[in-house]
Amino acid sequence: MISVGIDGLFAPVLEQGLSRDALAKLAPQLKTAHRELMSRRGGDVGFYDLPSRNDLLRSVTNEVNRLRSIADDLVVLGIGGSSMGGQALTAALRHTTERPGRVHFVDNIDPDSVGMLLDRLDPSRSAVVVISKSGGTVETLAQLLVMRRWLRVTLGAGEARSRMTFITAKSSGLLREVADAEGIRAFEIPENVGGRYSVLSPVGLLPAAFCGVDVREVMQGAADMVERVTNDDPQQNPATLMAAWAVLVERELSRRTLVMMPYADSLRVVTSWFVQLWAESLGKRLDRHGQVVNAGQTPVPALGVTDQHAQLQLFIEGPKDKAVMLVKVKKFQRALPVPDELSDREEAAFLGGRDLAEVLAAELRATRAMLLDAGVPVLDIGLDQVDATHIGGLFVLLEAACACTGYTMGINPFDEPGIEAGKRMAAGLLGRPGYERDADRVLTREAVKNRVS
Repeated sequence: MISVGIDGLFAPVLEQGLSRDALAKLAPQLKTAHRELMSRRGGDVGFYDLPSRNDLLRSVTNEVNRLRSIADDLVVLGIGGSSMGGQALTAALRHTTERPGRVHFVDNIDPDSVGMLLDRLDPSRSAVVVISKSGGTVETLAQLLVMRRWLRVTLGAGEARSRMTFITAKSSGLLREVADAEGIRAFEIPENVGGRYSVLSPVGLLPAAFCGVDVREVMQGAADMVERVTNDDPQQNPATLMAAWAVLVERELSRRTLVMMPYADSLRVVTSWFVQLWAESLGKRLDRHGQVVNAGQTPVPALGVTDQHAQLQLFIEGPKDKAVMLVKVKKFQRALPVPDELSDREEAAFLGGRDLAEVLAAELRATRAMLLDAGVPVLDIGLDQVDATHIGGLFVLLEAACACTGYTMGINPFDEPGIEAGKRMAAGLLGRPGYERDADRVLTREAVKNRVS
């Protein structure tokens, strides 16, 4: 079971918190946002329906069985939403696998990192998955060309083709054209599912399954959560509750920084995935009516208890612009009691006989109390445990909450217009025909800097 609690927004739980009347006033907007999402479900909003796609599970499972028969190492090429979902899903559940396969996510184009990876890998026991919905992402194409040449030189063209799998749009883009021309296996990213919402498509499922994660259980947990986040009753819908909390902390308390702070190491990479989801979905210059709003909260990753000794001081005593999402895990896979050593020393004696999970829980409770005392709003998310069903549900919850938050704010949570110009500029600087004017924008800006200096 996954729980969502928003009591940490209201007085008297939160020092100088809101009255619950604020939630009642927001309720009509939440209902309107939810109704629109439901009306567009299955149309241009597709992430709700991924967990029911049994065909995806079958095809992914078959391909993973093939890849694991020829490879011990899987290299995943992609960037942004084409990589973060797989990274988060794999990292969260690696501890649940008996014989995890080795998966290497290449989510940047740093030549030193890529070169060191190639030095370590045996091409005869390696396979490559290339992920790009458009099929033309510059960074991913550069990665592909390097890996393709590496495989072809060492193993030959035919073997190189058998060791590559593409995940891309169904009927368009360079990757789809290359796959069709060369007979490379290719999987579809549904047209109505954006990259940062695609973790429960082959984008995330294939790498996780290669690692050994039980993706059927992931999808079952996700399907169970879909039932909850499509509920029309706001009080019974955890995504609507989370959206209400997010909107109110920004509108009523001017909290423009949202911290995700789980108390479980396995969820560390989930916070990075959440940062992209929240930032790219909600950071918008224009609202849906074309008005300038410069909307969005800045998401920040943190980890309990690690960041109690790093960022917590800032959250409590720094600028009053923070709100914190605490994620609690009730049961861990292992019990690890603290030995009854140094029992003659007051500083250590009280720890003897306690389990590390008990210490972790006490740290979370203390952090929550400190935040609330300091007037920092808290959202409480609880997971019974970190397993495949709970992680599948958590991804759906956060995606649905983000989408509902966007519509309640009056912005489009499914586009990302602000970064398109940068993609065109980089392509122009690298000499792509038709992008000369985009390159000129960079050169003009650099010329201004040079004149000043």
